[in-house]
Amino acid sequence: MKTKFIMIRHGFSVANDMRRFAGNFDVDLTETGKKQAKLCAEALKNEKIDAIYSSDLKRAYDTAVPISEALGIEIIKCPELREISAGEWEGKLFDELCEEYPEEYSTWRNDIGNAVCTGGESVKQLSSRILSALCDIAKKNDGKTICITTHATPIRAVCTAAAGLPTEQMSKINWVGNASFNIFDYEDGKFTAVKLSDMTHLGELKTGLPRNV
Repeated sequence: MKTKFIMIRHGFSVANDMRRFAGNFDVDLTETGKKQAKLCAEALKNEKIDAIYSSDLKRAYDTAVPISEALGIEIIKCPELREISAGEWEGKLFDELCEEYPEEYSTWRNDIGNAVCTGGESVKQLSSRILSALCDIAKKNDGKTICITTHATPIRAVCTAAAGLPTEQMSKINWVGNASFNIFDYEDGKFTAVKLSDMTHLGELKTGLPRNV
């Protein structure tokens, strides 16, 4: 049966605001991010959603909280839905990464599918982790509609798979905005994109394009 994933990138975070590479560095939502999360909940309040899964990092989990409250569904924390483990890059300013890791960070910016965070995960490892986690969630929720709050690179990995591209070609896929809706159907091991980076529910509170992670 077809499983529907509504994947939401977390709201605008403190790291986004400061232009820091967050990775698994645990940061809060800004006030704008909290407002975005409430707008997500408002937009989804009449949707038939069967389960809510979230990365256990605060910026993603706190994006799920208003949705959970609006729908009366408990959030299931899933560490496998975390952003890339960025090793030595975690919490550093983007400008610092340019200075301290010029070659590695240039690959991230220009050829992300082949990037490796120094001392952390490669994008290929992240993609494998995310796709495996979603497949497991689909098996547990066959034919249902699942809301997932997660991060920019995980969603980009799913977009890449849905486009039929290998991870190495992820640079052909755009980033998605904060608190955007990204809808995929999953059936027989295949992801199909239904809607990408939809931010119409955010009105004037659109953030996160093109490179805020």
